[in-house]
Amino acid sequence: MTGFSMKILLIQPPEFNMITTNVPSVVDEETGAYPPLGLLYVAAFIESQTGHQVEILDAILDKLDYDGLEAEIRRRKPDVVGVQAMTFTVIDATLTAKLVKKIDPSIPVVFGGPHVYIYPTETLRIPQVDYIVIGEGEETTAALMDALAEGRDPATVPGIGYKQGGEAKLTPSVPLNQSLDDLPMPARHLTPVDRYYSVLARETPITTMMTSRGCPMQCIFCDRPHLGKQFRYRSPQSVVDEMEACQRMGVREIFIYDDTFTIRRDRVMEICRLYRERGLTIRWDARAHINTINEKMLDAMAASGCSRLHYGVEAGTEEITKVLKKGIDLQRTRDVFRETKRRGMTTLGYFMIGNPGETREQAIETIEFARRLDADFIHLSVATPFPATELYRLAFKVGLYQNDHWREFARDPRPDFKPKLWTEVMSEDELINLMRWGYQRFYMRGGYIARRVLELHNWNEFVRKARAGIRLLAWGVRAKAV
Repeated sequence: MTGFSMKILLIQPPEFNMITTNVPSVVDEETGAYPPLGLLYVAAFIESQTGHQVEILDAILDKLDYDGLEAEIRRRKPDVVGVQAMTFTVIDATLTAKLVKKIDPSIPVVFGGPHVYIYPTETLRIPQVDYIVIGEGEETTAALMDALAEGRDPATVPGIGYKQGGEAKLTPSVPLNQSLDDLPMPARHLTPVDRYYSVLARETPITTMMTSRGCPMQCIFCDRPHLGKQFRYRSPQSVVDEMEACQRMGVREIFIYDDTFTIRRDRVMEICRLYRERGLTIRWDARAHINTINEKMLDAMAASGCSRLHYGVEAGTEEITKVLKKGIDLQRTRDVFRETKRRGMTTLGYFMIGNPGETREQAIETIEFARRLDADFIHLSVATPFPATELYRLAFKVGLYQNDHWREFARDPRPDFKPKLWTEVMSEDELINLMRWGYQRFYMRGGYIARRVLELHNWNEFVRKARAGIRLLAWGVRAKAV
């Protein structure tokens, strides 16, 4: 392949073999069908900076099984295939790569995503993977595509991995992008924008958006090391330009995918001002940190289309919030939830049980604290040390784990793999049962169900949430009494 315009197919693989920690997805904020934002950023950059043609294949949205995926890849006849690989989906990413090589062994397969960043050499051990893109993928992927088209040595492209003589080779790393405004908007035109939805959204279609990258908070369970700890952000003008573009495309709600949208109050206030100045009506929601919120900011967001805020609370006892390095005060948390709801915005609280040193009584107090906060929705999980997190390193320090099971999985992705929970105090069965009971305790309240029904805005919202509620009921009733 030398000096010609290539057809590049970027694939979001199916999730038939997704690694799960037994959390019920029906109450996850990501339940639904969301656009593959990382791939859309990469596609947009390739389109804007090269002469290559790019297509997106979203196997999740299209509900493709592997026969259907194979047929679709054959129909599109790509010159290069890029696959999004997260640790939880690496089995399906690998199976997708196998399909590509089955169709035509000469098609280069490129993996990118958080998993590749953490386990580059392990990923290159997968026989069907030819190249990996390490870190933020826009510029690096475009440079790799040009190198492949021109027949250049891949060693000339920074930020990638490749194979040479059966050995994994890594080129020098690429610094994090400090000029996010220079990136083109995600290539949403390559996807069926009108088909994406969320169980929590009032209206459809929805989309995702990133206004910043990196989070300076010190939570020990954070599993996004590829974005760094430095808060890098787009200008308010750039953010509102994209909101306006989404509204023109017919999108009704945006989930802002930043780790923490509210790090800089002045920036949030200016985004809200520009939103109102332009007369936008599109709704949006975002993740926020308790310590970054004040009433003036809440007023501005409520008046500027924000319909929901997601807060990471994690624990209902001061002792465990300190262990997790959350740095939040529980009384302030109560105040922030109350003031958010008072302004008509719904709230989603993240909570986690089974943390280091946490007793059964403290875990139950977290569940009771979530009930007293009266959040509109909660996401309750069991502490699971993910790779490259401080929590995972701590597990070895205290002797909880002896083997690096995530690295072993990365070397040999097996469908029977099960992530290890933090079982310092309670067993896995006890933790899972307690999580089930917690969901039941929060969502199965009569008053809660009645309020949710009264707050419905349209028939489609009723159908989405009724289906999710039925699945949650079927899941939660299996909890034993606590």
